[in-house]
Amino acid sequence: MLTITLRDLQFRRRQFGIAVAGAAVVFGLTLLLTGMSAGLNQEIETTVHSVDADAWIVPAGIPGPFSSNVALPASTAATVAALPGVSTAVPLVRVGHEAVRPDGSRQEIGVIGLPVGGLGGNQSIPSGPGLAVVSDRLGVSEGDAIEIAGRRLRVEGTLEGASFFAGVPTVYLTVSDAQAIGFGERPLANAIVTRGTPRGPMPAGLVARSNSQIETDLRTPVKNAISTIAAIRVLMWLVAALIIGAVAYLSAIDRVRDFAVLKAVGGSSRTLAMSLMLQAVLAALLAALIAVGLARLMTPTVTIPVVFQGSAVLLLLAVAAIVGVLSSLVALRRAVAVDPALAFGG
Repeated sequence: MLTITLRDLQFRRRQFGIAVAGAAVVFGLTLLLTGMSAGLNQEIETTVHSVDADAWIVPAGIPGPFSSNVALPASTAATVAALPGVSTAVPLVRVGHEAVRPDGSRQEIGVIGLPVGGLGGNQSIPSGPGLAVVSDRLGVSEGDAIEIAGRRLRVEGTLEGASFFAGVPTVYLTVSDAQAIGFGERPLANAIVTRGTPRGPMPAGLVARSNSQIETDLRTPVKNAISTIAAIRVLMWLVAALIIGAVAYLSAIDRVRDFAVLKAVGGSSRTLAMSLMLQAVLAALLAALIAVGLARLMTPTVTIPVVFQGSAVLLLLAVAAIVGVLSSLVALRRAVAVDPALAFGG
C-alpha cells in the first residue's frame, strides 16, 4: 500500500502540491485566527492582573469600570478601606483617549490611573505626576514626551504588549493625571480597588466584583469579535477539507483504470481506500506544518495581539489529520465502486 501511495504521489506531484499549497494558506489563516483569539484572552487577563487587586468596588448596576463610564467619588476609597477584610483601598481611573507621539501622529490609547505605587508597589504605575509608563505598542521609547488631552507627559518606562480592547495600547498614569485627563481634575474614579476582599454588607450603592468578573467586563466590548473569529475558524476548516477533497476526488477519477487493474490482480478495496486516505492525510499534515511558518509571517500585519501556543499547533495537526480523512471519503467511494472488468476494456 505504501509503495503504491508513494509512486502515485510521485506521478501526481503537481496535483498534490496544489492541494498542499491551498490547504496551507487556509490552515495558516486558521492558526492566525486561533492566535488572535488567544491573544485577546491573554490581553484581558494581563490588564486585570496588572492592577494587582483582590476586589474591585464599583457603583451598583454596572459590571465593571471597562464597559461603563459611570464614576464615583475618589474619596469612597477611605470608606472602603474601613470595611472588614480590606487592608488597602485606592481609586482607579479608566479613560479612553488619544496620545500625540513625538512625531505628531496620533494613536488611540487606554489610560489606567492609580496612585503612585498602586496597591503596594505596583511597577506599572509611574513614580510621580507628569510621568507615564506606556505599552511598547504605542511606538515610543523611554524619555520621549507624549501629549494626552493637551497634557505633556514624559515616558518613564515601557511595558511589552500592554493593551486592552483588542490591541489599544495601555498608558499607566498617576491617578491625579488620569483625573485631569478624564474628569477635568474632578476627584472622581471609575472603581475602588482593594488589597483584601471586603466582608459583610457593602455601603449603599456599591458592589464588589472579583477579578474574574472584571475580566468578563473587559471582555464585553470584544466578545463579538471573539465569537466571529471562532465562526470564521470553523469555515476555514471546511474550506481546507473542500480543497483537499476536491484534489483527492479528481485524482480518483484519473486513476479509475489503475484501480480496476489493481482489483483485477487481487488488490482489495481496503488497500485502495487506505492508499487514498493516506494521500489525503499526508497532504493535510504537510499543509499544517507549512501553515505554522505562514502564520508567523502574517502576524506582523495584524494589529490585534497574537499569541501562538503549543496546544494550538498540536490542535492544528490533529484537526488536519481529521480533515484529511474526511476529505478523502468522496474519493474512497469512487475507488471502491470501480468494476475490475474495466481493466480489460478498450
